[in-house]
Amino acid sequence: MNILLLALGGALGAISRFEVVNLFEKKHPFPFSTLTVNLIGSALLGIVMAWFVETQYIYTFFAVGFLGAFTTFSTFSVESMKLIQEQQWLTFILYLTTTILGAILAFTLTFFLF
Repeated sequence: MNILLLALGGALGAISRFEVVNLFEKKHPFPFSTLTVNLIGSALLGIVMAWFVETQYIYTFFAVGFLGAFTTFSTFSVESMKLIQEQQWLTFILYLTTTILGAILAFTLTFFLF
């Protein structure tokens, strides 16, 4: 059962990320789509960890499956490297700090608010 929940959550998370990416202008120098999914994912994970960490099926489906596929550290790494290669230092620093600090803040706020 856990494998099926993980697979279903992962499929829905990947589709959701794909759709969010399609909402943003792909030629914009700032990677808004990845930042958006990572911040939303961190906030949602805060809620899951506050309410459902003891509920194995919900945790497996949503935290591991859906949010594991929805959020993306690998794309964050690729986009960061592209900004470095293009010497877009200000954009790189802004992207780095908003992603890392924003994700921690989003998780923490939702964890304690919910």
